[in-house]
Amino acid sequence: MKFDPVPMKKTLLVLSVFLILQIVSSVVGKRYWINITDSEPLGLYRMTKLERSPRRGEMVFLTIPEPYHQYFYGRKWLPAGLPLLKHVGAVPGDLFCSQYSSFAVNGTVIGPVYRTDSAGLPVPHLAGCQQIVEGEFLPVATHINRSFDGRYMGPVSATRIIGLASPILVFP
Repeated sequence: MKFDPVPMKKTLLVLSVFLILQIVSSVVGKRYWINITDSEPLGLYRMTKLERSPRRGEMVFLTIPEPYHQYFYGRKWLPAGLPLLKHVGAVPGDLFCSQYSSFAVNGTVIGPVYRTDSAGLPVPHLAGCQQIVEGEFLPVATHINRSFDGRYMGPVSATRIIGLASPILVFP
């Protein structure tokens, strides 16, 4: 069996770049984040201040509402204190509907809704339809169907947004 060092060199290069950017980020402020979850594409994102209302389809970093810390941090989906990276799935005036089997925004099915997480533990359930009101938005993951997002949390305050996320280097 012959060892090919090229893939390892590429991996080390990418990890080195991430490490350097993380060090620079810690010195100049949290402007770059590495997403390590499956909810959105893995990779490096730049965070910029959002000084307006979020728009449907944008990606944002947000703090997790307290009632959901037990899921994200308690079940070790995220290291304690890290923010979420999600798309803005719905904005004021939009209507979302959540049932045990499907989740839709303005009549367009976004994905399934499950009763349990991937480990078989129960997750909260929203039933029925709700309109997003001023000052709120619906966080939605578009990368995988099993993400814990607005289909379980419902709308969250736009004040939870800590910045707009722009992908720099992502992996499918």
